Amino acid sequence: MEEIFKIINPMTSTIFWLIIVFIILFIVLWKFALKPVNKMITKRQEDIRASIDNADRQKLEGQQYLEEQKKQLDLAKAEAKNIIEEGKAEARKIKDEIEKKANAKSKAILDSGLEEIKAERQKSVEAVKDQIVDIAMNATEKIIMKNLS
Repeated sequence: MEEIFKIINPMTSTIFWLIIVFIILFIVLWKFALKPVNKMITKRQEDIRASIDNADRQKLEGQQYLEEQKKQLDLAKAEAKNIIEEGKAEARKIKDEIEKKANAKSKAILDSGLEEIKAERQKSVEAVKDQIVDIAMNATEKIIMKNLS
């Protein structure tokens, strides 16, 4: 049995010291390595959360800005449409005025032409009457001359 103790005894002392060294190493690592690593990990997690929150906030601001720009674009389109409609109405108004002026001018020209025609007709009638009177006078004169001769 002594042989068994001799065999176990060196292993037992090695295992004992191995466990002691492991515990000491664990405590040292815990104090000097794991706590700072945990702090760094926690800080990194907080930084990541802050970055995510910041990104979400910026995304929300971007969406609000986009909606604002869409509203402004819609307003600009509506204003452009109004301007176009006003331009069309103004063009129709100008067209109507031009047509009225053209109609009035053509009526004036037509009336002037009719007056000229009436005047020329009256002149022609007067000229014909004058000629008829002249012819009648000449004929009367000839008849009287014939009767007197």
